[in-house]
Order: sequence, then C-alpha cells, then structure tokens
Amino acid sequence: MDLTISNLVIEVTRKCNMNCSHCLRGASQRKTIPDNYIYKILQLIDNVYDLTITGGEPTLAFDSLEQIRNCVIYGNCDVNSFYMVTNGKAINVEKLAQWAWKMTNCCSDNEMSGIGFSFDDFHTDTLQHRQEAKRYRNFHRLQELLEYDYGIFDAGGGANFTRKHSTDNWRADSLIREGRAKDWGGRDNDKYYFLEDSYDDNIIFGETELYLSCSGYIVSGCNWSYHTIDNRKDIRICHIDDINCQDDLIEAIRVYNKEQVFV
Repeated sequence: MDLTISNLVIEVTRKCNMNCSHCLRGASQRKTIPDNYIYKILQLIDNVYDLTITGGEPTLAFDSLEQIRNCVIYGNCDVNSFYMVTNGKAINVEKLAQWAWKMTNCCSDNEMSGIGFSFDDFHTDTLQHRQEAKRYRNFHRLQELLEYDYGIFDAGGGANFTRKHSTDNWRADSLIREGRAKDWGGRDNDKYYFLEDSYDDNIIFGETELYLSCSGYIVSGCNWSYHTIDNRKDIRICHIDDINCQDDLIEAIRVYNKEQVFV
C-alpha cells in the first residue's frame, strides 16, 4: 500500500528576524524542528504532490532545509514539487540558490516548485528603507543565480521560479484572526477535513494540508498560530511520536475526519 499526501507542510522553525504586525503565527519562538521529525514524516509517506516548507523564517533553519533535501534524495518519498517563502532579510543568497537547485533535482516534475519573497505593505511598514533595498537586492541576485548559473528559469507550470509575494492595497478584513492579527483580522479560519481517494492500492489524502509543526503536532490546515497548533485539540490529528508506522498515520487521519462529521 502506498500513501499519498497532496499537500504536506513542514514547519522547520519558529524563529524569525522580523516582527510583522499581520503575522498569523504570532510571536516568534526559539524552536527548530528536530531532524528525526523530518525523517519520520518522509518515511511514513510514499508520495507528496506539493511540499511546502514554512516557519517562522525558514532560512534561519538551514540545517533543517538540508535534512529535508537529504531525506528526499535518499528516502523512499517521491516529492513532485516544493515551495518556500522567505522574507529575504538576512539570507546567504549563494547558499540558498545551491540548495534550491539541488531540491529541483530531487523533485519528480517541479510543476509548482519555487522560492517566494514576501514584498507587501505589511513588511514595508516594519522596515527601514535600507533594509527593504537589501531584500530587493537579495531577490534579484537569487533570481540571477538560479537563471544564469543553474539554468532554472521557471517552474514546470510556467510561473517564475523566483517569485514575489505581494499584497497591494491590503485590508484588515483580508487577514485571518490568528496570531498577531487575532484582535483585528477580518475573517476566521475554518477547520478542514481530508478527502480520501484510492486506486491500485494507493491511498490519497487531499483537499487540505497535512501540517507538521516544530512541536511535533500534526494538524489539518496551515493557517494557524503557534498557540492554536499547540493547544487546540480539535484541529489536531496526532503527535508524530505517537505514530509508529504508516497504518497508524492513515488511521489517525481517518479518525480525525470522522470527528469532523459530528462537529
């Protein structure tokens, strides 16, 4: 039996070098995901359509990024595409470019692969002009390295591999009431359940994200604060330490789905 997860999200760190007022995660924490959590989740799953690497600021946990790459290269999990967003404030551009290039070589089709940079009004308000200028330089330098040194021009779907994430004319009512936006965001986050499909002895869970946090909790969906992830049991599927084999993970997701039906 093969297990496929359509959208897997790995939270590699809760450290951050910015203090954005809109951040749905909340205050940063001095936590980085243990290597064995990364190894275990990628051993339990046979196929991942889209792997998202998140934080915190993920580039502050570069050893964890390398652990993910090594697990994909040498493990049994086939990853189609990966995606990661950085604020670009204090990155080693050459190191990140090399890592991204190696990750594309690990992935089977790179349909959605890429590195995103956060540029929007939220960030601009919290940065001095010289810091913002540095982030733009880092973005263009990374784009240059990937395109001309490594030959990565775009993702498989035709989008730019190195992409700008921006929100023009943002409004408070577009924000989820989580983390720092809990008291002034304009919309609530909903719980989600997984759609299960199967064919040829392959079980597929899709529709929402399977999110592995630094604290080891596996939850449904990705738009939650650290406090919610660690304390709200109704979004929790299990803790990774409680999973001993692939069948345990499948059963935990099914139990979670059943509980949502009666909520």
